[in-house]
Amino acid sequence: MELKKLFEPGRIGGMEVKNRIVMAPMAIRLCSEFGAVTQRFIDFYVERAKGGTGLIIVENTCVDWPLGKAGDFPVRLDRDRFIHGFHDLAEAVHPYGAKLATQLQHAGRQTHMDATEGLQPVTSSVLPGTTGTLPREVTIPEIQEIEEKFGEAARRTKAAGFDAVEVHGAHGYLVTQFLSPFMNKRTDMYGGSLENRMRFALETLERIREKVGPGFPIIFRFSADEYVSGGIEL
Repeated sequence: MELKKLFEPGRIGGMEVKNRIVMAPMAIRLCSEFGAVTQRFIDFYVERAKGGTGLIIVENTCVDWPLGKAGDFPVRLDRDRFIHGFHDLAEAVHPYGAKLATQLQHAGRQTHMDATEGLQPVTSSVLPGTTGTLPREVTIPEIQEIEEKFGEAARRTKAAGFDAVEVHGAHGYLVTQFLSPFMNKRTDMYGGSLENRMRFALETLERIREKVGPGFPIIFRFSADEYVSGGIEL
């Protein structure tokens, strides 16, 4: 079988990727316990770049530590001091021709209080979380703060020399918790109609665009089907 298209260059906005092979973000648990990039973390992605991957999307990158932290060992980009680790990663990967993107994430209710260091997780609406931890409904001022944190993490992504940024709007995390009619039961401007449920995601994207400027690729990952009654469907 010939797969000619697979090895032809592709383009996302102003970013040209050398082929159509994309490494999806996967949690590899190789950063430090404080979320910093380590040499093992860098070495892992360098090997993928050496293998010919065109675009590497780095795993769920926490924008709001510890409240938005998912699991025990996510990487983080919620402070400027973490830029240098991502810069080292970019410097190590780029010589092999691969492009790099971060996947910016906020766990919302899909976490537990050990991970959030005792803070009660936030969500669009108060429904039982998947981990047994009861979250609380996030307030509108907090929503705006989180949107800004996504924007700042995107700014740091660009400052580190990355080529693109992805928003994690899938798999039941906070952005999905707003998009989903199953999880979002709010009665304010962020709930109800599709337009309202999209508001948090769209405002987040607007904030990111303000921070990274025109031309910098923004990718948005979302769940096309939640496989739950009353949830997002095709």
